[in-house]
Amino acid sequence: MPSYSYRCQVCGEEFEKSLAINADHDHVCCPNGHAATQRIYTAPRINFKGSGFYINDSKKNAKAHSSS
Repeated sequence: MPSYSYRCQVCGEEFEKSLAINADHDHVCCPNGHAATQRIYTAPRINFKGSGFYINDSKKNAKAHSSS
């Protein structure tokens, strides 16, 4: 389940909450009980796995292609 960041408009506290993708984000309460919260949009986390993402991987491939 993804976690979303929120900011309370009353007390200013920032918090994270794990919700389903199709959950209603309009009715999230802060830990202090205030209902006036605003969702904070951030860039998604990216995790590079496998070959081809590092500079040493691309140099190996470039040498292999240029010697042919």
